[in-house]
Amino acid sequence: MNISKNQPMDWPRYLAFALFSLVLCLSNPSSLLWGADLLGKPNCEEIASAIEKEANLPKHLLSSISRVEAGRKLSNGEVRGWPWSLNHAGKGLFFESKDAALNYLKQAVESGSRNIDVGCMQLNYRWHKMAFSSIDEMIDPELNVRYAAQFVTELYQRHNAWEDVIKHYHSNKEKFNIPYFRKVAKVWDMKKNEAEDSNPLMFTEAEQLEPLIDLGEDKVLSVEPLVVFDAASYPGADSQLQTENIAGIDFTSEDPNNSSSRIAPTDVPNYLRKHWSLVISLREQLETN
Repeated sequence: MNISKNQPMDWPRYLAFALFSLVLCLSNPSSLLWGADLLGKPNCEEIASAIEKEANLPKHLLSSISRVEAGRKLSNGEVRGWPWSLNHAGKGLFFESKDAALNYLKQAVESGSRNIDVGCMQLNYRWHKMAFSSIDEMIDPELNVRYAAQFVTELYQRHNAWEDVIKHYHSNKEKFNIPYFRKVAKVWDMKKNEAEDSNPLMFTEAEQLEPLIDLGEDKVLSVEPLVVFDAASYPGADSQLQTENIAGIDFTSEDPNNSSSRIAPTDVPNYLRKHWSLVISLREQLETN
């Protein structure tokens, strides 16, 4: 739309053009100008995490690959694997529904295209179509991820190293698979760090016990819990709640009934000081068993 310097601005016409452009953007299902939302849609990374555990694969492996392969920026600024994703000959496409993605995929295949990556794990149609009875199955998030789990297992049996598995999931050419591995490794490390931050004492999954605290009526438990602690009783950073412990922590000589033994020393790591009540509870359990 050209506007002459000597001609006054035609505001009604200009605003109508701007509104028309806005409608075009909103009507484009693969537009990246507007934030996306996974609400009500299959969550690729959650599905991948469940199948990782079921298939005895390294934690966060499949979900990290999904984020790199099918990652889309959401409205909250985070990037997550998008279930209705296609990559057609290098062009990434995101659709708001399974039907929209399927319609595009069917038309592309019928026109003779084969270089198309499909779904949560971006399985290439040319190389992996034989594993599915239809393209409807291929784009199904759970079936898509399950096949990827089988594929990476086969790659591990062949290469015997997870780094090589990740590389060859993408390509057997170093100029492509080395940069790809770095991207996946970065996401994988980030996911591991997030998990560690939520588990400061590094308990295994089986040891992640919920506090068995009931503020209402007392209940008789058929099995006594290993550890019971109240998060509200954790000591804070107040220096009055801390004592010097120059000689180190002695877990055997202190009287557990002595209130001073329940005060966090100043020379222990912050995450231990924060959870000192839990440390004392563990010590008492070990002493009585």
